[in-house]
Amino acid sequence: MFHVIINPACGSGRGRQNRRVLKQLMDQAKITYIEHPTSSAGHVTRITRSITDRRLYENNATCNNLLLIGGDGTLNHCINGIDDLEHTTLTYLPSGTSNDFSRSLKLSEAPSKAIAAAGRHGKTTQIDIPNVSYGTKKRRFAVSSGIGYDAAVCDEVLHSPLKEPLNRIGLGKLVYAAVALKQFLFLRPCGCDLYLDDEPPIRFDTFLLAAFMNLKHEGGGFPFAPDADFNDGKLDICLVGNLSKWAVPFILPFVLLGRHYGKPGVHHYRASRIRIVTDRPLCTHTDGEILGNQKQLLYTCGDEKLLIRRPVRTNVI
Repeated sequence: MFHVIINPACGSGRGRQNRRVLKQLMDQAKITYIEHPTSSAGHVTRITRSITDRRLYENNATCNNLLLIGGDGTLNHCINGIDDLEHTTLTYLPSGTSNDFSRSLKLSEAPSKAIAAAGRHGKTTQIDIPNVSYGTKKRRFAVSSGIGYDAAVCDEVLHSPLKEPLNRIGLGKLVYAAVALKQFLFLRPCGCDLYLDDEPPIRFDTFLLAAFMNLKHEGGGFPFAPDADFNDGKLDICLVGNLSKWAVPFILPFVLLGRHYGKPGVHHYRASRIRIVTDRPLCTHTDGEILGNQKQLLYTCGDEKLLIRRPVRTNVI
C-alpha cells in the first residue's frame, strides 16, 4: 500500500493537476493507496512523521511506501518528518517551480513515470540526507543549503507578490532574476572562517555566498556543483569569496554552464563535516526554505540515507 502525500498548492496548481492524473492511473492499475492532502508545510512534516513512526515497523515489520507530490520545499518538509529512514522508500512526483531534486536525479515530471518508479518498472537508489545544525536546532535537506547572497534571494522570492502570477504563465524565473539583481546591488560582503573535517580553518576576509551541495543543481537549474555525488557521504562546497562583488557578473555565465570551478574567487571543497562561522548573521536556507539569519552552521553528511524509487525503463509511458 502507498501513502500519497500531496501539496495541492505547489507549482501554482500543478500539484492539484498531477493529483488528478495520478489518482486515475492508480485506480486503473488497481493500486492500493491512501491520500493525504496537506494544508501547510508543517502539515506535511506531521503527516509524514505519523506514517513513518518507527514503532509501527517494530509492531508489524511493514515498510513505508511514500509517494510525494510537491516541489523541493515540500520534499524538504517531508524528509524532516520521516522518523524511520531505514524502512521508508520515497517515490517523488516533482510538481514545483524549481524542481532541482528531480533535475539532479533525472526524475520525470510525468505521473505515469512516478507510477512506473513505484512499481515493477522501478529501482531503489540510496541517497545521502545531510543535516545542518544552527543554534539549538537541526534540519535535514536533500538538495542544498546555503548562506549569504543565494539565501537572501530565496527569502525575497518567497515573499514576492509577483511569484504566484508569473508562475501561472510559466515566467516564474523572471522573479528570481529581478530579485537577484536587486540583492546584488545592495549586497554587503562579509568575512567567514570555514572548517572542513579535521583541517585548520580557512579564512575569507570577504565572501558573498557559500552553497553546501548534496546534488548538482539549485536555484532552478544552476549547476553549482557539477561533480556532486549524492551517495559519497560528502557535501560539495561552492564558496564565492576574496574578490570584488563587481566581478560576480563575469562569473555567472560560467555558473550557467557548470564551468565556474577554478575561476578567480570561486572556491570548491568536498567534506563530510563542515562548520562555517561568519562575521555577522546572514540569511540561511535549506532546499529554499529559510532558516532566518545565522552566524554559525554545522553540516554533517553520510550518517543518514534515504531510499528513492526511480524508473528503470525510460520507454514506460
